[in-house]
Amino acid sequence: MAKLVVVTHGLAGLAHEVTGSWDSIGCTDGNKFKIVDSSISGQHCEVRLRGNELVARDLCSANGTFAHGQKITEAVLTAGQMLRVGDVELRFEAVAAVAPAALPFVNTMLLKAGPALPAAAVVLGPHAEMAPAKKQHVLFVDDSIAFRETFGELCSLLSDHAWEIHFASSADQSLVVLQQSPIDLVVLDLGLPLVDGIQLLDLIRQRYPGVKLAVLTGMATEGNRATALANGADLFIEKPVSAPDTRIVFNLLNDLVSQAHREGFSGTLRQVGLQEVIQLECNGRRSVILEIRNRKLRGRIYIEVGAITHAEVGDLVGDQALNRLLSQTGGEFQLKPFKVPPQRSVQDRWELLLMEAARCSDEDTAFIVNAAAEAARQPPLPDSGLQIKGSEPAKTDDDFVVVATYDGHWNPAPAAGK
Repeated sequence: MAKLVVVTHGLAGLAHEVTGSWDSIGCTDGNKFKIVDSSISGQHCEVRLRGNELVARDLCSANGTFAHGQKITEAVLTAGQMLRVGDVELRFEAVAAVAPAALPFVNTMLLKAGPALPAAAVVLGPHAEMAPAKKQHVLFVDDSIAFRETFGELCSLLSDHAWEIHFASSADQSLVVLQQSPIDLVVLDLGLPLVDGIQLLDLIRQRYPGVKLAVLTGMATEGNRATALANGADLFIEKPVSAPDTRIVFNLLNDLVSQAHREGFSGTLRQVGLQEVIQLECNGRRSVILEIRNRKLRGRIYIEVGAITHAEVGDLVGDQALNRLLSQTGGEFQLKPFKVPPQRSVQDRWELLLMEAARCSDEDTAFIVNAAAEAARQPPLPDSGLQIKGSEPAKTDDDFVVVATYDGHWNPAPAAGK
């Protein structure tokens, strides 16, 4: 059994048993642990048991939550350590439990605006021994405690605990976490209080340009998608409502956080084909600008969440520009951060577009080969009469009308037939 015991004089003796679910602490009715004190907010903080540790999170309280002598947004306490809520001190007391036999883990996920997942949504057996992977620090920002907690736990399990999960329920809490921890990926909802998700995207992009950004929302409209991508989101995903969807979302997020920072990534077209680069970006559902350049041209292909939406080179746009760029066999390319294109000139699926570009390239190649073969079959053109005075007639590739010759001075040519 584990519990929080109040030790502050005047309130000593108050205690609350903590469990694996989140319990709120505050001075008003409705909290699992009600402590009536003027320094405690209505909903001050929340706590839960994780193994033999206590996880505590502040809920934007007026006077703060403290652990280890410091004001916290989130902290983990072990048995005997103190948690201060406003001016009230609490001690965490835990009795070590006997670990049960290793069993597959089964978890269900409660989803905002969607049905709960079936009981066997995620089933993971005991983990094989392996070298510890590099921890990826992921911050979930969502005002729904149920969603962020359950989805965050599922992601931790699916990553084989390679993700270090952080949480925030508002923009200000997320900025505190970003300041205190080396976050690799921020996954945020659009419907946040006071400062919405779009504004938060812009703030994070400006302050922490190396952090990957993903929007995970139940408001997955086309307008929100375009706005989010324009404000720096690397991914825009609708919240999952089923077990298979959850795994897909995790895979997309894991692919994003596993990438090295992509800005400045480049290559040579002689070594890597544009088609291969586009396939990688589209299959990964990324949002980038693929810039292609050589001596003859410079153009761009816009990829939004795995779809080609615009292409431009010179005066050409759309499919014509895409085919022109994909026909290049030499030059360089560079992947640049995504920005909203000036227009969306490409509509078809990227697979169809690459097939059409390959067909056009084959037709162009066949035309050139046939033209060269036809030219080889033509008889040579006759020599012209152009010559220098006192020398042999000059050999030329085309017919000319000789009007004069030059031997230091211009000499009019004799009229034809004379």
